[in-house]
Amino acid sequence: MNNNDTTVFEVDKFSSYTDEVLRTKNFQILHQEGDIWSVMLNNKKYQVRVKSYQPKTKTYTINVSGFDYQVKVKEKIDRLIDDLGFLKSQKHSVKEIKSPMPGLVVNIFVTEGQEVNEGDKLLSLEAMKMENILKSPGSGVIKSIAATKGSTVDKNQILISFE
Repeated sequence: MNNNDTTVFEVDKFSSYTDEVLRTKNFQILHQEGDIWSVMLNNKKYQVRVKSYQPKTKTYTINVSGFDYQVKVKEKIDRLIDDLGFLKSQKHSVKEIKSPMPGLVVNIFVTEGQEVNEGDKLLSLEAMKMENILKSPGSGVIKSIAATKGSTVDKNQILISFE
């Protein structure tokens, strides 16, 4: 990176004192001398010490005021790829969850209209004295729940539908 470049840095997480994820920030590099950079962020100057750089992931470890940050550089091409959605995972194509076996609905962990992510618990089903947790195959929104807690279900009966 050259002096006076405006580059987008995505701060993945504060590794020193919190696990909060920050939104994208625009930095302007004012001066670079070895591993010490002078940068401008939101009209404030900061002294930044670059501790390491991973070229494959374009990730820096920097230290600002005694705190370490993991920072990912996003250049124009990276932002264009993001804007065009090439790296977004495709939405799962499963529209309904069916009972894999006859059983008893022990618990329902979701509600209609709720957004779920891949791997989120949807419901638990007891069959042959074993409790099975059915999980979401991908991200989506719960359209309807056909099962009720305490009800018995047959194999291949629709339990949950996605929008």
